[in-house]
Amino acid sequence: MRFKKYLLLLSILSITWAYGQEVGDFRSSSSGNWTTVAIWETYNGTSWVAATTYPGQTTGTNDVFIIGGFSVTLTSTITNSINSVIIGDGSGGTDNFYIDANSGLNTQLINLTSGGYAEWTSNASFYLPSGAAFVIDGGTLATDNPCSAAKRLYIGTTIYSTCNGGAGSDFSFTELQDQGGSLSVSPSSNSPICEGSTLNLFANPSGTGSSSATFSWSGTGPGSYSFSSSDEDPVISSLIAGSYTYTITITDSNGNANSSSIDILITAQSISINTQPQDQAIFVNSNATFTTSTSNADTYQWQVSTDSGVNYTDVADGLEYAGSNGLSLTVISPGVDKSGYRYRVVVLNSSSPCPGVVSGEANLSVRIRTVLSNRRITYRVQKQ
Repeated sequence: MRFKKYLLLLSILSITWAYGQEVGDFRSSSSGNWTTVAIWETYNGTSWVAATTYPGQTTGTNDVFIIGGFSVTLTSTITNSINSVIIGDGSGGTDNFYIDANSGLNTQLINLTSGGYAEWTSNASFYLPSGAAFVIDGGTLATDNPCSAAKRLYIGTTIYSTCNGGAGSDFSFTELQDQGGSLSVSPSSNSPICEGSTLNLFANPSGTGSSSATFSWSGTGPGSYSFSSSDEDPVISSLIAGSYTYTITITDSNGNANSSSIDILITAQSISINTQPQDQAIFVNSNATFTTSTSNADTYQWQVSTDSGVNYTDVADGLEYAGSNGLSLTVISPGVDKSGYRYRVVVLNSSSPCPGVVSGEANLSVRIRTVLSNRRITYRVQKQ
């Protein structure tokens, strides 16, 4: 289950670069050195255009995509912050990221996806900031050409991995490849949800050391709200409407850690039922109509209970009912067998994450009409 959640998150990430570019994104348009401006395009909010700087040369770089079958070589340290680096577009060609000298990127995420290929082409150290993640999801991290302990991945000041696992590193490149990269969490949730609903948080751990790692959640929200938990996937109830931020830190047995945050929106319930449906008493072969009025609702579903309100099922328009998805439900010519049936309506707002509001129940009473005949009565008065 954990693995499936993580794959879902990475799929969403892939879709984002394909369809949801943002200002400050870069993508490779030809092969060359990272600092060669001519190999990059940038997104200006409308379209991809030739870049005037390379990614990280100035502040404001968002996501960087090495795609299109091109190769990008890094030979220096880029100090300005980069949101993420995604290598590979899964289009069939190979998208290459080469480390050819001691160098580094100031990013919290490198994602080696399908079609992506990363290789240390010389004995060099590659540096990522403390807490960063080098994720491998369908891509390939080279372990040859030749493999040695001089090819190093640093996360913070720790030699996290070397090609052959030597030099005091915690893992080899092969272990990174087999286990999905370095230690990482990608938090997700069932948000947005409505106040009163249960919030489910998911850590989605992956990478080396994740199977025996520990978890630490913290959270802030409206007022003085605070939260902490050591559960991998905590469940939280009784949250009021507002914006919350939850941060998850995963730590492996070697002390390596990775953190990530997620913003949560709890929506206030805006739907109300102003007029409750009322009991209806009719004679057989007459129609009965139940009516409601609401605020901020745009979807209606009437329901019926045939067992004194124990169970309810949806009704549909047809020979028996009309208006099953509107403010008024008409029960068409019910027989005495429907006497005692109960009706209610579930209303919701289709643009809100809040669940539907259920009205009170109304009873249907069906009676047989009694017809009295008039008789002529004659009185005789006798004389005495």
